[in-house]
Amino acid sequence: MRIALPFIFITLAACSNQNNSPELNQCAQQNYQCEQNCSLSSTEQTMTRQICSGECVEKYNSCKAQAEELSKIRTGQY
Repeated sequence: MRIALPFIFITLAACSNQNNSPELNQCAQQNYQCEQNCSLSSTEQTMTRQICSGECVEKYNSCKAQAEELSKIRTGQY
């Protein structure tokens, strides 16, 4: 359940965003898969797990920034 919490929060944030895009949904799905892989490859409360989860967050933030830029380009908002 702990791993599902970040995904739930990201999904809620994406849903509350009025400019919800397929790209942003894809970022959330990729993040969920990344977190799942972390939970399968390491036990809770270990440094390895924390590093893995941190990498997932970095990947998500990068993906989200790209999705937001794409959305701005599509809507003409710079």
